[in-house]
Amino acid sequence: MSLREQMVQVARAWIKAHNDRSPDAIRALAADDFVAHFFPASLPAQGDKDREGYVDMIVDESQRKVVIYLDSRGTAAVPGVIDLYKNQYVHKITLTDDVKLVKVFDSFIDSQAMMAFMGKVFAATGVAPEGK
Repeated sequence: MSLREQMVQVARAWIKAHNDRSPDAIRALAADDFVAHFFPASLPAQGDKDREGYVDMIVDESQRKVVIYLDSRGTAAVPGVIDLYKNQYVHKITLTDDVKLVKVFDSFIDSQAMMAFMGKVFAATGVAPEGK
């Protein structure tokens, strides 16, 4: 395999690992001295992340809790909404004592990004959500 083919193979595997949301696959492709940088500078400072911090998942066995950091990108199945949806989430999952089922699911979301996108959905559909 040529150098170019190898490089393309690794790049595709990197993207696949992220699409699959596989921390193990990401770690397997990250060098020991790996560093992730986040851009653009107009975003609040993220700080660089090393190999372990980049795929950070917090697991607390004693409390049966897992915290996962996620990025979301996609499109809405709503006619008239063509903008890409982008957001960040922190999900906290509390499991049953036997760790076979989810007992509590807490989702923290960037509300500003969500409200901006939902404003476009409401404008396209003419329907606003009912509040509490």
